[in-house]
Amino acid sequence: MLLCAALTGTAVSPAASQEQDEKPVAKRTATRRVMQRNIQNAIKALSAKYPADAARIETGVKQVSQMWKTTDGNAAEFEDFCSANFYTGDDLRTLFNRFEEKFEQINGHFTGLELALRRETDENLGKLYPFDESFASYAPSAHFTEDMFKNKLAFTVLLNFPQSTLEELLAKGSSMSREDWAKARLAQKFAHRVPPEVYQQITKAYAQADSYINQYNIYLERVIDEKGNPMFRKGLKLIAHWGLRDEIKAMYANPSANLERQKTIYKIMERIINQEIPASVINNPEPTWEPVANTVGKGGQDREPDTRYATLLAVYRANKLEDPYYKDAPTHMDRRFKIDREIPEADVQAMFDEVLTVPVGGEIAGLIKKQLGRDLMPFDIWYNGFAGRGDLSEEKLDKITAKKFPNLEAFAEEIPDILKELGFDKKTAAFLAEHIEVDAARGAGHAFGPGMKGQKAHLRTRVPQGGMDYQGFNTAMHELGHCVEQVFSMYRIDHTLLEGVPNTAFTEGFAFVFQGKDLEILGVKKSGKKQKAMNVLNDYWALREIAGVGLVDMRVWHWMYDNPKATPAQLREATVEIAKDVWNKYYAPVFGVKDSPILAIYSHMINSGLYLPDYPLGHIIAYQVEAYFEKHPLAENMQRMCVQGAITPAEWMQQAVGAPISPKPFAAAAEEAVKTLQK
Repeated sequence: MLLCAALTGTAVSPAASQEQDEKPVAKRTATRRVMQRNIQNAIKALSAKYPADAARIETGVKQVSQMWKTTDGNAAEFEDFCSANFYTGDDLRTLFNRFEEKFEQINGHFTGLELALRRETDENLGKLYPFDESFASYAPSAHFTEDMFKNKLAFTVLLNFPQSTLEELLAKGSSMSREDWAKARLAQKFAHRVPPEVYQQITKAYAQADSYINQYNIYLERVIDEKGNPMFRKGLKLIAHWGLRDEIKAMYANPSANLERQKTIYKIMERIINQEIPASVINNPEPTWEPVANTVGKGGQDREPDTRYATLLAVYRANKLEDPYYKDAPTHMDRRFKIDREIPEADVQAMFDEVLTVPVGGEIAGLIKKQLGRDLMPFDIWYNGFAGRGDLSEEKLDKITAKKFPNLEAFAEEIPDILKELGFDKKTAAFLAEHIEVDAARGAGHAFGPGMKGQKAHLRTRVPQGGMDYQGFNTAMHELGHCVEQVFSMYRIDHTLLEGVPNTAFTEGFAFVFQGKDLEILGVKKSGKKQKAMNVLNDYWALREIAGVGLVDMRVWHWMYDNPKATPAQLREATVEIAKDVWNKYYAPVFGVKDSPILAIYSHMINSGLYLPDYPLGHIIAYQVEAYFEKHPLAENMQRMCVQGAITPAEWMQQAVGAPISPKPFAAAAEEAVKTLQK
């Protein structure tokens, strides 16, 4: 049982509760009295020795009591620990410095181990074996937190560094020093005590989900029309959802000629969402497939079982194992918003609702309808005719990209020049490039930051035979934004306990800024007032699309918590209905089409555990950051923003651009852009 039960009334863990229940009531009551007496003794003794630190002592002793179990020692040993491990003055500063130094090393080596264990599943190194997936599912850091409690280092932190609630950080953040922030983050590391076997099960569930998603390829070269004719170019293999979505986007270079192909890809997406897709066409280059009639030439006709939703349920059930150990955040939703994002879920939902209901969305839809010369269809959520490609088709962009980057090594060698073109000076560009390693991705692509100084950030993107294609380059630019942030926020930050950014939405913001400059780097970007307006509309339309996707992800997680015994089939039905409901509320009035499930296509919903809301938040943040960059140099100010580190989102944004996180500036810019194009 936890000592805090005697003093503070805080709920104990399930195991501790069972331990209490098995004892006679009289014995439990006596034990509580002894514990309470020893807690008060510890506070009294330390306060007498260090009267100037009385408030910190009381807070520290109570923090230790909230995590102390009988397996950590009896009540007397608890008192002895507190007496021997409280520090002040220079000793306290040494304690802080030592933890910061050691934690960087620990995090760095765990990061290196994770990279090594996941290498075969993350990088395209050939055939993937079951034992590769087993290595990837092993979590070398799973026992770290519990080990820190067992050897009392976690208790040393809790005794000496007061924890701050989110509300306290929001209230006093602007007056906190950098060291204050670092100490607050150090104390938060041991705010919860989750058993290592829970971490291991979570890691395993995510590794299996990643493996499922990373191999979910559709061979479009084998897709045929109702007459048996191939519909797509030879050699075209795309991962769901990313590749399929980007192919739809690329086809707006010639929308009338590509309409039937877009409709076909949309049908494929519907088959995936509804789990009507034949199992034999997933990651299989052999059979032909006609998606509308859903007939397969060679191979089985049986649909994929509800694997997509079984995988999501496995992720949900693994994350749910943490619930009993987070009394302040008892659901995965609470942890993602209150702890990871440090933005209340209600505030995030309100921002997405605002994005989707302001009138400018309908005005942009009207412009798209006019440009396409037809009524809008659900897949037009990915319309990118504002993107400034001119007459550049995907094929032309592929040729330009392949010539510039015939292989992955060519892209890696070009990174210093790309960064210089973005405004970084020669020395900084070289420094960043030296700390970024480029790898061939097995999945769609991602970035993996360094865990300590001396390590590199890893940029992963797909490179097919014949050279990098435009999709791969577009992804690489996105991941380059992540990597630059990761290198800056590790190597040039003052306290490594603050390494990183407030939450993943912020690193997505930088990634979107870089991704938006992809055509500029290829030398095909148009400029001018009209094109600038088109860029704003392109980005706001993308925000409008992903905001609905974020809402679907949020509602699906709430549904799973409300229906903990659901089967994969029931989750599939619920997900489709949720996607349709969100569509009908926010999109049908603009598109004139009801009951589309398309918002449920994103693979992140399956393997990333409520990650999708970070994308619309990232778009909102990216616009505010990019608008700031229009009047201030990108390179210089990006470093300034990144080295603020993992303070609260509200404080980070205020220091970065002098304004709170809000979609209002983006919507206002979109409204002005509509007026510009209507002149």
